[in-house]
Amino acid sequence: MMKLYLSIVLILWCSGVLAQRKLVVASLGTKVPQRDIKVRVDNGDEFVTPWSGEIEVPDSFKRITLSHPRFQHRYVLANELHSDTIYLIPALHAIDEVVVYGQDRRKSMMAGIMRPVTPKEVPLPQVVPAGPNVLAMMVWLFDKTIAPTLEAKQRRKKALKEVRQKEQEYEAKWDALKAPQK
Repeated sequence: MMKLYLSIVLILWCSGVLAQRKLVVASLGTKVPQRDIKVRVDNGDEFVTPWSGEIEVPDSFKRITLSHPRFQHRYVLANELHSDTIYLIPALHAIDEVVVYGQDRRKSMMAGIMRPVTPKEVPLPQVVPAGPNVLAMMVWLFDKTIAPTLEAKQRRKKALKEVRQKEQEYEAKWDALKAPQK
């Protein structure tokens, strides 16, 4: 009977220790599982995903760190993981190197020590009246209601002016044809 209890306790202990969670690492752009992704679990385990993108992590992890040169570096907390797939964002438009141009701060700080301190003027706060902006509402209302009709009226006037000008040209040509030839 003691052996039975011992074996049950041993099986329960092993199942708790060996509890694994299977996850898939995929690209967010293509939804395809990715291989050669470096995975590091917070307990110190570190491994690389196979061709299927599947990884097995302990069920009691707190943080998983994923890294690969073609993808943005990402870490996932245990409470953020709601499915069996972890998506990585491709680093297509990521900046490889940043160059900063500037001055040596130590020199400017040393020069500032010897300079006398002058008090700076504090800018006055801009007072914004409380309540709705009536003028802005009137301009918006004008733009939405009256302005389109005024623009349409101006277009009609211009088109009518062009038509009248063409009519006058045609009438002048017609009168020239009707006039007796000398």
